[in-house]
Amino acid sequence: MKIDVGMIYLILAFIFLLISFLKDNQKTKNALKVTGKIALTVFPVLFLIFILMGIVEAFISKEVIAAWLGSGSGALSVLIGEVVGCFALVQPAAVFPFAGYLHDSGADYGAVLGFVMTAILIGVSTLPLELKLFGSRFTVARNVLTFVCIFFIGVLFMVIL
Repeated sequence: MKIDVGMIYLILAFIFLLISFLKDNQKTKNALKVTGKIALTVFPVLFLIFILMGIVEAFISKEVIAAWLGSGSGALSVLIGEVVGCFALVQPAAVFPFAGYLHDSGADYGAVLGFVMTAILIGVSTLPLELKLFGSRFTVARNVLTFVCIFFIGVLFMVIL
């Protein structure tokens, strides 16, 4: 029998919720209100990501994803994953479901790592603010070094996994 990790998390969350409620039900109610507000923020983004994954699946075949981001492309797949991640305008919570979709479609672990890391660490949507707060020298250095480091880590992932 295969154990579902998601079910284990749900059971543990329910047990901790019950313990919290027995210890201090008012704090637990407040925590559930905060959780509800966070869920209302995250769920629409995830819903849109699932729509995006459906659109990508409709227009870009798994064969194309596997050809460009699969192990047959070598280190180029990591580079492509990084570039896509840099320009992906998604919130961090939505990066992982999309990365899972890419992997299920044939993308190599190195390419998926490149996508995830650059989507979270480099995203072009944050560049104007980073330039304003830290200046161009720091921003360019940080982004270039991050891109290069992620590339080498992605290639290492390809070799290991």
